[in-house]
Amino acid sequence: MVSAYLADALRDPTSEIKELYATHDPSKDFVQLVVNHFSKVFSSDAAFEEIPILRVQNSPLSYRDRSLVRFRAMVQDTSPSSEMYLQRIGEGTPGGWGIHAEAHTAASSAINYSDLRECNVLWAVSVPGESHWCSEELDGVAQEATPSLPSTDRAHKYPTPGSTHVGVQVKIYDNSCAEKLRSTDIATFVGILTREPLALDDESSSEVPTLHVLFARIHDKASLSRPYPQASVDIPTIRSELIDWIAEESLGSDREAAEWVLLASIARVESRNPPLLPPSITLSHFPSPPIPSSAPSNEAPLPPTDSPTLSHVLSQLLPLSSTLPLSLELFNKVPFAPESKDEDLHSGVLQLPKGSVLLVTEGGIREGKLVERGLTNIGVLQEVMTSQSLAYVFPFSRFSFPTDIECIILTEGKKSTFFKTDLSVPFRPNSNSPEDVSRLYKGPDTISLPAPEKLAAFRSLIVGAQQGKVRVGKETSEGMQYIQQEFVRDRQQDQSVTSDDLIRRMTVAKLYALSLHEEELTVDTWERAKACDERRKARVNAA
Repeated sequence: MVSAYLADALRDPTSEIKELYATHDPSKDFVQLVVNHFSKVFSSDAAFEEIPILRVQNSPLSYRDRSLVRFRAMVQDTSPSSEMYLQRIGEGTPGGWGIHAEAHTAASSAINYSDLRECNVLWAVSVPGESHWCSEELDGVAQEATPSLPSTDRAHKYPTPGSTHVGVQVKIYDNSCAEKLRSTDIATFVGILTREPLALDDESSSEVPTLHVLFARIHDKASLSRPYPQASVDIPTIRSELIDWIAEESLGSDREAAEWVLLASIARVESRNPPLLPPSITLSHFPSPPIPSSAPSNEAPLPPTDSPTLSHVLSQLLPLSSTLPLSLELFNKVPFAPESKDEDLHSGVLQLPKGSVLLVTEGGIREGKLVERGLTNIGVLQEVMTSQSLAYVFPFSRFSFPTDIECIILTEGKKSTFFKTDLSVPFRPNSNSPEDVSRLYKGPDTISLPAPEKLAAFRSLIVGAQQGKVRVGKETSEGMQYIQQEFVRDRQQDQSVTSDDLIRRMTVAKLYALSLHEEELTVDTWERAKACDERRKARVNAA
């Protein structure tokens, strides 16, 4: 029976809703009946993958009206007002899910107000920073990508200016689902695709893609998952090979810097009270993009690129990663925080999903003047790094919302020009020759990838570590006295050592344990993490 329902739901979801309504018990909640029915029909992975995908390659323009689609998206704006709809239109005809739009001519002028129900409205966009390999894995292989024009509707609601994406007005009839969604949450919405005005009572409003949700899958922690720990594989060896690849391919063979990039990539918010936040990192003395030299007359010059190779390497390893190439023009003209204008929330470049790794580059900074917006943007990014919160700006108020964004800053100087970070790692490549510096800015197509099975192992290590937890076990509890005594001894030898140093070292030790897929923080791991941090401090002192 489910197979028959599957075919009917894929072919004509509207008729499926009407048939459900014709046979449903009026004493039961019809919205919940719809949610339960379609959720059951598409409960298996195989059935779910048969639902056509809404994405850049398969944009709203490529689907006929009232098609069934699924859209994995980031919630960008939850502020649009709710809409009222009639749950019943005439005899035996349900309202909602866009059916009210196609049947409005049949509705009587006399409204039965007891049939009025509320529909939640929000705006959702393609997931910012989602890597290509992550998208392929989540979308499955059942659907072939058909290139088409991406949606340009309300482009100001996407965090990355000028980037191709899909933006959709989402209407949710299940109040319990809508109440769980917050800005920057990721969810997969399954529903009926139409085009409707932004406001039903405003005939002058332009039509935008609209998805009437039948059911949704909210991704509480991460879209992808991997086991933690992975007991059946040699994690220490994979970890070492991963560090080698990051170093050789994007960091001039600097294994120390590569190890800190790995630790930063798996850092997440552990707790907000007390605050246990991911440490922001500065990779200092990182060369700026080379100025292209004149090519021989018989050769075409290579196009310059300001994106570091590290950006492309991270996109091969992480499900969510973004690069923010700082410049005075970006500071002064582009908002970093979301802003409400005329009751419409415009996105900011830092409105990113939780779990994102943000690579911030300062190589594009040139001499000039920072205007008020530029100074504000600096404060906004610093606040994200310091407290993991992002202020949304409204006409007469500001509200801060929690974030979970790990920041890695690349700067040519001894420290960041604009920001204070938790850790500084001086960059020491094997060579600073122009040829070697140019390798730090290779294009994505020139990266030498490991074998597919090796790359899959790298990704599994990182994704598993991002979702893992390290507990203080019996062995570490017994060794805590040793750690405390060591800290007291360090303070006696160096009065500059503070409790912040102990907190930092504990944070680094936990990240180190996560990168090894260890469930308990052991004294041995503590010592190895301490040695790693001591090498970093030695670099800082020598820089």
